Amino acid sequence: MDIFCVKCGEPLDTDELHDIEGKSFDEALAAYKSKGCRGIDRTCSDEPNDEAAMYSSALYEILGDDIDGVAAMMQDYGF
Repeated sequence: MDIFCVKCGEPLDTDELHDIEGKSFDEALAAYKSKGCRGIDRTCSDEPNDEAAMYSSALYEILGDDIDGVAAMMQDYGF
């Protein structure tokens, strides 16, 4: 399932957080939630999807580390 960058709204498969060099899954998730793509050494999109970023950021505040819940709710919203 996809989660979305809190800065640019770009989707990221949750399994990719396991493959971030030099970071555990939990460290990669924390960095992604706070800094978006840049937190995991990726480039944020030049054409941001502000709506996806806004919803994603709000869901992380509500659901915390429940990325399955965040991903499911974003899918329910149509992202």
